[in-house]
Amino acid sequence: MTRWKTIAVLAAVTVLGGCSPEQTWAAKLTPTGLPQFVDTACGGQRVAAMWVRAEEKEIWRIGFAQPAEVRELTVGQKPGGAEEEVAWQRPSGDAPLRLSVQLQDGSTPVVEFTLDGLKDGKVSYDGEYLSADDFAKKRAAC
Repeated sequence: MTRWKTIAVLAAVTVLGGCSPEQTWAAKLTPTGLPQFVDTACGGQRVAAMWVRAEEKEIWRIGFAQPAEVRELTVGQKPGGAEEEVAWQRPSGDAPLRLSVQLQDGSTPVVEFTLDGLKDGKVSYDGEYLSADDFAKKRAAC
């Protein structure tokens, strides 16, 4: 394969694979202890589906008949046009969890967290746990 073909293939894989240069999703807990997922971008991509996995098991999934604008979503909520395909199955607090958000463009950002890590108002964002105040500084005001 020529050098230019290799570069073209790598560029296509990056675009089609949905690599995103910037993480915009975060996870936190509601006062009732349910996970809430927040998109920090203004006017970001529409969401086609969201799911949470604990190791190899899917413990929650919601899908949209048509990709929808979602800025915040709490487990158990069903916004218009959405169907909860897998009901929330609460894992142990220290279980490593992985939220995946399938966007309209085919990219799938991921947020890794534990329920214990989100205690005391912490937010899992861009690979670290932040205080609510620090997260508010990073979150765009729309």
